[in-house]
Amino acid sequence: RGGIIHVDLRFSENAKQVKPDYFVHTTGKKFLNAVNSAIRADPPKDRLRTKDWIERKQQLEAENPIKITRYPPEKYTLHNEDGTTEEIVRSKMCTQGVIHEMDNQLLKSGKIDEAIFSTGVGIHQMAAAQLITWTQPRQMLSSGSLGTMGVSLGYCMGAKLANPTKICISVDGDGSFNMTFTELKTIGEEKIPVKLLILDNESQMMVEYWQRLFHDERYIAVRNKSPKYTTLASAFGIKSLYCDNEEELPEKMRQFLEDYDDEPVLFHARIERTPCLPMVAPGQPLDNMILVDEDFEVDMSAAPS
Repeated sequence: RGGIIHVDLRFSENAKQVKPDYFVHTTGKKFLNAVNSAIRADPPKDRLRTKDWIERKQQLEAENPIKITRYPPEKYTLHNEDGTTEEIVRSKMCTQGVIHEMDNQLLKSGKIDEAIFSTGVGIHQMAAAQLITWTQPRQMLSSGSLGTMGVSLGYCMGAKLANPTKICISVDGDGSFNMTFTELKTIGEEKIPVKLLILDNESQMMVEYWQRLFHDERYIAVRNKSPKYTTLASAFGIKSLYCDNEEELPEKMRQFLEDYDDEPVLFHARIERTPCLPMVAPGQPLDNMILVDEDFEVDMSAAPS
């Protein structure tokens, strides 16, 4: 038998969005513990029962890869300290591109199994979930849909203290990081060897996108004036790196991941504003996803709070 099982502590949520085949009135923890106990007591005989489903999932992923925005190279004039100038070519970066580069380097080095990632809330959180190759249970520490901005730094510190042999990386956005960066004092004083990746687009991009879609472009509190995070890190005695272009990203990312095993390091990545797609509007079914960043009609009454 198949169908939809809705587990919820609140009776009032039953069939509010989708009518389930089974409604279970309990907590998610108790339900999953009961399911695990039942599976252990009577293990399924067909160990390959999900083989077709997994192959279909992999086929869909190959046909519909996560899109990474690539910007055309631009020419800049660089003024050197000795008074000379030179022409350089640089390409801007996006959230997805930076996370994809980090994931690739960890995969190639064979260290992905040893990594634990934490996130704040926003575009960086969604892109991390989409683009990091997850190989171990409990590898992503995030508040999920609870939307607790600012938690990534604390999560990463705790993960490192509990797992000193692991590579603990905080993947954070400037909006979330700005809420709790005073914890850099603790990291600097205690020399907690965490890796802090700050994806800085000087905006609350996810909120901005909602306001564009559901609030008739009435923007409020979505643009940040970010500090110089490298200077901030230095003030607390923490090493730092900075990158704002794809040409220098591979080497800067290599340094970030490999050169600071025994001390904390902060990587300030200056990125462009891009939405995280696909997404599903409130109250809409999963087969009605927003796939392209373009204007279209939406149900204003479904605006998220």
